[in-house]
Amino acid sequence: MSKKKLERQEREKIVTDMNEFLITYAKSILPADANLASELYQAAQADVTGLDQLFKDDGYGRKERYQNIAQGFICDYYHLEPADSAAEQQKLIDEAVRYLGQHQDQLNRWIKE
Repeated sequence: MSKKKLERQEREKIVTDMNEFLITYAKSILPADANLASELYQAAQADVTGLDQLFKDDGYGRKERYQNIAQGFICDYYHLEPADSAAEQQKLIDEAVRYLGQHQDQLNRWIKE
């Protein structure tokens, strides 16, 4: 397997994990809604800090459910120090938000299970 393909697969796994953790967190603090994935995507689409306003948690969900998971992966996979990983971390967060937007129906079905 090529290095690029392996990297893409690992990034897809972590993006999925980031969104699953985010949805699990959202389910615990937001009212039950059939379109929770859509709400999350709308909040994060322009800027991931929009999740702070949705959750009303001073950034806990964003930091703990997106940024820290992304940072951990970037540091482990690319062997970067947290101070040197900000740009790559942002790329991964952007990928996770895009994934959230592109898989809303699938994620909403997962939420209902």
